[in-house]
Amino acid sequence: SSGINAEYGEEENKLVYTDIYNSYITKIEGYICNRLKELHPNFQMEMLLNLIKSRKDEVDPELFDTLASFADFMLFKETILNYKSQKDNEMGEFPSLVVTSLACGLPKS
Repeated sequence: SSGINAEYGEEENKLVYTDIYNSYITKIEGYICNRLKELHPNFQMEMLLNLIKSRKDEVDPELFDTLASFADFMLFKETILNYKSQKDNEMGEFPSLVVTSLACGLPKS
């Protein structure tokens, strides 16, 4: 059973999480870029990235790690899986109850 789950996990990694991750990156980058353009109308992301690279020693390590973590697929996947696991634990047996109720023809809420 764990072998099947491991294989399924790899497929999820390739098929599902990659699409979600790409959408997430696009939204995060768009938000950051748009917000910086509101504050500085002449803002260009390429200039910021070059500035960060050239002054790497001057950037707060926690800030740098936070910004870098937005682009880390494995960290993203781990966060999603932890959230999913937490939600599954909170729900307990509820999902199977919902499926049973819907199978009996009860209205969807």
